[in-house]
Amino acid sequence: MYDDLMERDPKMRMLFEEKEAKGEAKGKAQGEIEGEIKGLQEGFVDIVEARFPDLTDIAEERVVQITETSMLRLLLRAVAAASDEAAAKQVLDILLVA
Repeated sequence: MYDDLMERDPKMRMLFEEKEAKGEAKGKAQGEIEGEIKGLQEGFVDIVEARFPDLTDIAEERVVQITETSMLRLLLRAVAAASDEAAAKQVLDILLVA
């Protein structure tokens, strides 16, 4: 009975629809952030795999711990700029601390 009254009341229906829309927008934004994080993590591993194949397993294990996009971008640039495997290993070692 109570639910029926709420469904018929235009103001209540409008409030419900607004809440629902806000929830959907929040969920969509969260999904976009998670997708960006996943993409940056995959890009990081791809660069390591292409340039320093011996470090790929370590990169895969450690990068999943980082979920902040700004940190992932910084690490991605650092590993891309690494002059050799030792420098890339230092970037991966930062992931242990981060």
